[in-house]
Amino acid sequence: MHDRQFEELVRAHRKAVTAYARAMTGCDHLAEEATQATFFRAWRYLDSFRGAGSFEGWLIRICRRCIFDLHAAKSTPAQAPIYDIPLDTTGSEGAVDLRLLLQRLSPAHREVIVVCGLLGYDYETASAILDLPIGTIRSRLSRARGKFRDLLTSDVEHTA
Repeated sequence: MHDRQFEELVRAHRKAVTAYARAMTGCDHLAEEATQATFFRAWRYLDSFRGAGSFEGWLIRICRRCIFDLHAAKSTPAQAPIYDIPLDTTGSEGAVDLRLLLQRLSPAHREVIVVCGLLGYDYETASAILDLPIGTIRSRLSRARGKFRDLLTSDVEHTA
């Protein structure tokens, strides 16, 4: 693959990889590091992509590993809110910032909501990206939605 072809792939998939990284790290700086590391690794290991799944799914898997590596290297949990996720309702009086609620979910629950809800992957693709059985994806997503709904209900009651 030529440099120009790879640049086109980066342009085509950077938004999804960055959205995933921001949602999972909760920090612009770490998300940018993870995104850069993802594309560096993708370029380096491009010949290992077998075409069994989507290229974007493969990139998300790489990004997931990069995030784990960054957290291990920095040994600091992400605390900042997520950015650029179309869940922000802060604009109306008394509104709840859904991004902050999403950040309050466990990483496992947040991850499955991001992959299935934000990025729109089906269960099978999410299963391949997260390296989890489809049944686990379904149950984790169901639990995550329930917890998210509980957080939303609780915060709405507090702001009312």
